Amino acid sequence: MKLQDKLRTMKTSLESNIPSRVLEVMHRATDDLANSGILEKALKVGDRMPDFALPDSNGTKVRLSAALANGPLVLTFFRGQW
Repeated sequence: MKLQDKLRTMKTSLESNIPSRVLEVMHRATDDLANSGILEKALKVGDRMPDFALPDSNGTKVRLSAALANGPLVLTFFRGQW
């Protein structure tokens, strides 16, 4: 089964368990996001990430430029706070 087919099946299954009022809000929010122009603002393949600072697991701010000075890196994002 292709990925798109799997995703469609999963979406249908999930939506069948969500109350219609909640589903309407979710669909409206998705449409609003799609129509917001956010995709035009997103970085594209080959674009350079602007420098920024984020807290690490100890709360210490780490700048992208400083981390890149040590070589390539992978960013991971976690929901919530440490």
